[in-house]
Amino acid sequence: MAKPDRNTFQNRLNELLNSIRQNISSGVYKPGDYLPAETALADQFQLSKNSVRIILEKLTEEGLIIKLPRVGTQVAARPLQTVVRFGVYPSLYEEANIGELIARFEKEHPSIRIEQLKLPYFQAESTKQLLQSGIVDVITLNHTDYLHFREFGNLNVLEHFSPQQEVYPFLNALFAAEEGKVAVRPFIFSPVVICYNKAHFQQRRLFEPDSSWDWQDLREALGKLSAPNRFGLFFHISSYTRWPIFFLQNQAKFQRDEEGLLSLTDPDALSLLRFLRELIHEEGLFPLVMSFGEHDAEKLFKQQKVSVILTTYYRLNQLMDAEFPFDIAQLPKSRSHDTQLLTTGIAVGAMSAQKEEAKCFAEFLLSEESQTYIRRHTFSLPSNKWVTETTQPELPNKPARLELHRELIPHYATHDRLQLTFDEIQVLGGCLGQYFSELVDEEGLIRLFNKQLKHDRSLSNR
Repeated sequence: MAKPDRNTFQNRLNELLNSIRQNISSGVYKPGDYLPAETALADQFQLSKNSVRIILEKLTEEGLIIKLPRVGTQVAARPLQTVVRFGVYPSLYEEANIGELIARFEKEHPSIRIEQLKLPYFQAESTKQLLQSGIVDVITLNHTDYLHFREFGNLNVLEHFSPQQEVYPFLNALFAAEEGKVAVRPFIFSPVVICYNKAHFQQRRLFEPDSSWDWQDLREALGKLSAPNRFGLFFHISSYTRWPIFFLQNQAKFQRDEEGLLSLTDPDALSLLRFLRELIHEEGLFPLVMSFGEHDAEKLFKQQKVSVILTTYYRLNQLMDAEFPFDIAQLPKSRSHDTQLLTTGIAVGAMSAQKEEAKCFAEFLLSEESQTYIRRHTFSLPSNKWVTETTQPELPNKPARLELHRELIPHYATHDRLQLTFDEIQVLGGCLGQYFSELVDEEGLIRLFNKQLKHDRSLSNR
């Protein structure tokens, strides 16, 4: 069997660790029960026996199991604990090593057990219902979902806090509630950047991207980078964290008429979108298959099938074991040099029955200790400004321009600047597929957008 790459190996370790923890917490394995043999666990999770033993040692240190020589591994008796239910986006297990942070918290607070529940992305209504019913006590919430909470007057389901002074001020501003309070406390953040294969640029004797580049400069470079079985550029064009950039950079804003139909205040604001459509249909520059998943850009980049991708500091964690040198640069400019800012925060449910324990856990995730751990062991950017600007990641294959995020702060933008509602953002994203497939032009895109909005509103009013 081929040796798994580093990410696959780490994912298998995490799967084994979380599986045993979950089975113990849910009662599948009760105190006094014996775990399956090491060989059985190794076969089940495609790991070596030595790797299984490492996980069992960790669980022993956490007090969850007891290793009995020549007998087996037994589930330990647990003291009475308060259970805090934590709703978490699945990507945070990679982006912030959230599984390790939970383990550290439980070791420091043996009277509290964290029960993990994976939250869906861009399903704010479902998350609100989980909070209202008290099913979750603490959640992760990104800025997009937060805007949905704010738009529909649901910030009352979240506990409000004073902003943390050590957090970047622009992050606190994104989650502002009533005057002087935040409903969500920033946890990690990232701008969208370009990531490029340095070897490909060197092979073609091309200068690497810098802050003077516009999109035409990139397009010219892509034409020289393309090769058989290799494209110049790729990103998931339907992603809510990518396509708004091409509106934001052209300073697009929408306005409504008396019937609620939308139009652009400046029709030329779609010129960059038109440029992108031309680029993706130019032979050799962009893979035309539109069925790629949200995170396939990094996979294709690691396989060296594309030379440049639009990505984030979060997704750079996929490239830790890349076998070639890569670096990052700011997005090329159009009317502005803006880039989209992505932020995930920690919120405590106002209806939580374990509010004090929930607050204790939230404070731990936002503590300097946890933020420093994230900074050292991931490429993600902690919200704590002191930590982010005084601590360096302890990782191999680190991009030379990793601190680029500091230069980009004046250019951070979020999609609410488009003056569209949460639902309108979703509808527009769905319409773009026809535009990029050349089934409609710019005017047709706006007509399609309004037609779909009217249809959705009529359904919701029934």
